[in-house]
Amino acid sequence: EVAGLLIGKYLKKSDILEIWDAITGDQKATPGFVYLEEDTIAAAAEWVLRNRPGLYIVGWYHSHPGFSIFLSAIDIETQKLYQRMFPKAVALVVDPMRYAETRRLQDLKFSVFRIDKKGKVVRVAVTIGIQRRKLLESTLRGVETMDLRYIGGRRAPRREGVFEPGSYGVDRLADSLSSILKKFRDRVGQQSRE
Repeated sequence: EVAGLLIGKYLKKSDILEIWDAITGDQKATPGFVYLEEDTIAAAAEWVLRNRPGLYIVGWYHSHPGFSIFLSAIDIETQKLYQRMFPKAVALVVDPMRYAETRRLQDLKFSVFRIDKKGKVVRVAVTIGIQRRKLLESTLRGVETMDLRYIGGRRAPRREGVFEPGSYGVDRLADSLSSILKKFRDRVGQQSRE
């Protein structure tokens, strides 16, 4: 099993929870159990605050490889903890085994769950859709946060894994991407005011 955190935001007006990204870190795992270290969760929360303005931890995910899709008794208690921290938090459970064999999207089994006020596990209706505006914004946001230090050039960097300012066009690429993202955000802001 593997686990991680879901990053997104809650749209109060439309009562929609958007999941934009997922992150993971140090964890303890066996074939039937997974646990994210507390330090990992704290570090992830700090990273999100610094690197993903406007987004926050909205839940967690974990895999049930070959076990089907459900919340175990431990998962239920974990989900209750997440919902205490953020009442709209969700748990995404994935069984990737069939998909790993076929690489066909329809073979990827997953569900999103919450615990209702009576303590019962409830499947959450999920829509996987991408608005054109959000697709571009999401793509640009992803590119903006890429670790560009590992983009290679014709020669090796002076220090392993670290590029000097101005080397290999990394700064120009980062500036271009930032400029594109700013123009896009300005345009989206202008359209929403019209």
